Order: sequence, then structure tokens, then C-alpha cells
Amino acid sequence: MFLINNNMRSEIAKVRKEAVRDLGILYKTRSNYAVINALKETVYTDDNIFVLIEASKSLLSIGVWDSAALEIVLQAIKYGSQGLRFTLLETLRTASNPNSVNKQSVQFRVLHGLLLNLIKRGSHLPQTEENKGPTFTLPSDTPTLLLKLQKENKKKGAADNDTLAAHAALVCAAFLIVDDEVKDCLLHLLRDGTEDLQSWSLGALVSKMSHHSPDVIRSILSQMKSAVKSEHRAAAAELIVDLKQSIEKNGLTQQVFDGLQLMLYDDCSREVRQKVAKVIASLGLHAKMLQVVVRKLDDINEDVRGQGVMSLSILGIKGKSLLNQLLDILELDSSIFVRIQVMRAVKELNIADRR
Repeated sequence: MFLINNNMRSEIAKVRKEAVRDLGILYKTRSNYAVINALKETVYTDDNIFVLIEASKSLLSIGVWDSAALEIVLQAIKYGSQGLRFTLLETLRTASNPNSVNKQSVQFRVLHGLLLNLIKRGSHLPQTEENKGPTFTLPSDTPTLLLKLQKENKKKGAADNDTLAAHAALVCAAFLIVDDEVKDCLLHLLRDGTEDLQSWSLGALVSKMSHHSPDVIRSILSQMKSAVKSEHRAAAAELIVDLKQSIEKNGLTQQVFDGLQLMLYDDCSREVRQKVAKVIASLGLHAKMLQVVVRKLDDINEDVRGQGVMSLSILGIKGKSLLNQLLDILELDSSIFVRIQVMRAVKELNIADRR
């Protein structure tokens, strides 16, 4: 391979760094043992720290938990810049085969302690002087501009600590580390995190930590309804399947049903609505949802009739009577909006009828 035979043997460190990064990406689309061997050789022989970090990232991201690579990443997280720490934590969070790492190894125990230390620096916990680190007080005669700058730097430092704590907690969840500090940080993110962090935290709490509390269920419903990114709305809907027993136990069945019903016609992404239909089927609610949707077809309000047609285009039509009812609406309904929705449904469902 050209990257292995040429770029990785270049005397220019930047070229070698880009080569090991590209090899990691290449392996995900076309696995090859030569790629793993070349990355390992780089980790053990290269003399440039940036090349070593990039090669280690590539190895871990493809699920090769080499002890030397993990050691390099640990040192970089411990002593690197904030930007580098964020990048490495994200690499660990999204790495393949996290369960294959040796949790009895020295490196993993150090990683565990390092991640918990980062979590404890978040603002969701009371900060001790030890956690805060050294502080410096400016003299009373310091100009106002410098005092303002110090205040802004403190705010920025707190925000950086919160982001590091959030990513550290997500990494812990990926490795199935279920300490109370991890769970508390993830629950905090549901309230105060960004949309991305909220979505990732929900996935971690439900899928990795089996935390199925009513607050988590309500957060999922909120994410389904309000998330800006379609992938987050779809991911939230898919989590409902794992929560079936908890939803019934906490008396939230109707609330979840109403949320899924709304998404069938109201979500702007057809892919998300199709995911919702699969969730409805997995929960055993398809027949019940179909009854509710069919009743909408006879509603006096044209918006409600249109919603029923849009929902049918996602749920699908089984049975001649329902097909005939839909085609009758196309011919007889007084609302052009409803008739347009029927035409769209006919096209999406590939219905062939002489009418």
C-alpha cells in the first residue's frame, strides 16, 4: 500500500501523521491486517509525539486496544491541551469494541481514575480546594480591565471543566463503568447539556447503565419532540423499545403513545417517521395506533384528516377496505390539502389501482 510503503516512512513528521490518520479511516471501510501492523510499528518506533498520538488514536478507534497506544493516549489526556483532551476523549467514546479492553490492566485502572478525576471537576459537584487547583488573587489596585479578564477566564475554565467532565462520563459509560459519579454527571447533562450531550447521555443511561427512571423517559419524550437534529429524534424514539417495562410500571404508556402518534405525521423527516413506525411495531402498538389513525380520516377538521393520511403513509395499508377508504377520500374529500396528502401517500406506498 502506498501509504505504508511511502508516506509512513517519510522524514517529514506531518506526512507520517496524516498517513497514520488516513490508515485508521481506511481500515474502517476495508479491514487489513497490514494496516494494524503498520500502526503498531509506528506506535513502538516513531520518535515524534504527534505522530505517536495520531497512530494511537487510529488503533483505538478501530478497536485495537494495544497497551502502548493506550498508554500514549493516557499521557496525552493527562498533560495535553484542552483541545487535545476533547479529541482523545471523543476517540475513546466512539472507539470500536470497548468491551474487549483488558479491564484488569494497569492502563485501564489509570484510565478509570483519570476519567473520574475529570468528572469530579465538573460544576455539578461541590468543588473542594484540591479539585479547583491553585488559585491566584490579583491585588486590589489592579485595573478594571484585568479584573474583568480574570473573571472571564474563570468562567471559561469552568465551562472547559464541564465539557471535559461530560465527555469523561460518556467514555466511562462506553466502558460500562457504572460508578455513581458517572451516573450523576450523565443525569446532570440531561438538564444542562447541549443537544448532542443530552442525546449521548440518554443513550448511555438507557443502553449502557440500564437507568430507566421516569425522568429519563420524560427526557426521551422531550428529545423526540424538540431535538433539532433528526438523528437525535430518531435515536430517542429507538430507546423507547428498551424502556417498555419501565414505561408501563411508571404509568407513562399513554404519554409515550401520544408522543409516537404525534411524530408519525408531525416530524419533518420521513426517515425519522419510518423509525417511529418500527418502534410502534416493536412495542406491539401497531393495531392500536392504526385504529386511532383510521378514526382521524372521518374527522370534521381537514387538518386532522390530513394527519391521519400522513400517518397511514408511514404505518402502511393492509386490507382492501382501508385502501378503498383512502381512494374514496381522494375522489370525494372537499379539502384540496387532504387530497394532496392522499396522492402523496399513494405514491409513497406504491399503490396501483385503476382509479
